[in-house]
Amino acid sequence: MMKALLKNLTATALAFAAASSQAISSERYITDELHVPMRSGQGNEFRILHRGLPSGTKLTLLQDSPDTGWAQVRTPGGEEGWIRRQYLESEPVAKIKLEKAEARLQHIESLQGNLGVEVRRLEKENNELTAALQAAKERAETLSKELKELKTLSADAVSLNQRHQKLLNQHELLKQKQVMDQAEIQRLSSSDTQKWYMYGALSVLMGAFLAMIAPHFRPRKRNSEWAN
Repeated sequence: MMKALLKNLTATALAFAAASSQAISSERYITDELHVPMRSGQGNEFRILHRGLPSGTKLTLLQDSPDTGWAQVRTPGGEEGWIRRQYLESEPVAKIKLEKAEARLQHIESLQGNLGVEVRRLEKENNELTAALQAAKERAETLSKELKELKTLSADAVSLNQRHQKLLNQHELLKQKQVMDQAEIQRLSSSDTQKWYMYGALSVLMGAFLAMIAPHFRPRKRNSEWAN
């Protein structure tokens, strides 16, 4: 598949080069001949200005004379002269086309290589971002679960606090009741003691009173008995 793609790219580059060269109608190229002489006039009798323009040299066409078979051109160095039309081509020779196609192909391959590197970099970043997103989702789920547990614990804490306050109130009421009961016990205890004191005092008084009146109730002896 890669070979077919390279062939298509090469063909496209060649076609593009051909179209570009046709658009520049004022330019001509030396054919595949090794060297072409340039003369000062239209004929072999004129002086040679340049002994050998190499194949593929790019020239500017100044004047074309199909009837004489000669054409006036200018070299890249600025020299002007005449060469035979048969050595001129409107398109670059195969060597130049091949060099341009190879250069374009190398550029495309370089772009493909850079594109491959960029694709791998983006894939790596995508994997990293996917992993980070998954970790963030898991963290969010954990935080949501913890928040739910905290809400539950908070509700339980409020309930426990309410129960604690209720128990504290009940405890305070029990303490107050205990204090009142103790006071009542002390009061009753004091009252019983006083009663026993009173009973004891009455008993002593009764004993003293009986002791005082008891002699008066003893029977007296009769005189006859005394006489005997």
